[in-house]
Amino acid sequence: MHRTSRGGGVVAAGAVALAALSLFATTPAVAQSPHETDFWQESFDHPTLDFVDPFNHNANLLGRVYSVVHEGDESFLHALHDEAGAHLPAMHYGKAFQTNPPPLDRVRALKWRWRVLRHPSVTTDPWEDVAASVYVIMKTPSMFRGGRGFKFGWLAKPGPDNQTQHGILELPLRHDPAGPEWHSESVDLCALYRAHFGACEGEHVLYVGVVTDADGTKSISEADYDDFELAALP
Repeated sequence: MHRTSRGGGVVAAGAVALAALSLFATTPAVAQSPHETDFWQESFDHPTLDFVDPFNHNANLLGRVYSVVHEGDESFLHALHDEAGAHLPAMHYGKAFQTNPPPLDRVRALKWRWRVLRHPSVTTDPWEDVAASVYVIMKTPSMFRGGRGFKFGWLAKPGPDNQTQHGILELPLRHDPAGPEWHSESVDLCALYRAHFGACEGEHVLYVGVVTDADGTKSISEADYDDFELAALP
């Protein structure tokens, strides 16, 4: 993803894009019944995918980057950003909780599987383009205020953590080489929120999504995502 600046001139393009998620901010959630163990699951194994594009890009343009792929009994989200072939913007794609967003203090963990098939060209800033990244938004940024949330990245090389992009904290989870192996992740969102932003009580998960991009380096990124789960506390 192209990054215009850090610090005072904070990445205005990214702020405008993520600010579109404010359309999905809602009133506090209704608590789940005690027998429910997950707020949300997505394994890409059903006909209709309940994902949105906060940028509202043309569907054909979005389809050039993201598609559901079936391999044997497996289904997963495939992402290919080929900036070397034609100009494509970095595009967010994910689940927006438009009603009853999960209360953050009731989320036990966010889990998913992913793999990187091709890293973008390496620059001095490994966050410039990321083959696989997962966004979680609790407060949407705007042109006038920062948001709150996380960007979990699988970087092409070791990179800095605890940097922010308009309030969204960048946390590198991996810098493994590209390959066919799947890797599983589990993150305690409430604990991370407390460590970096303050109390998680009263906050809600508004959006969980992915970005695979190569527009900044004019190269190619390719990755797969599967088995997202927002696990609830018992």
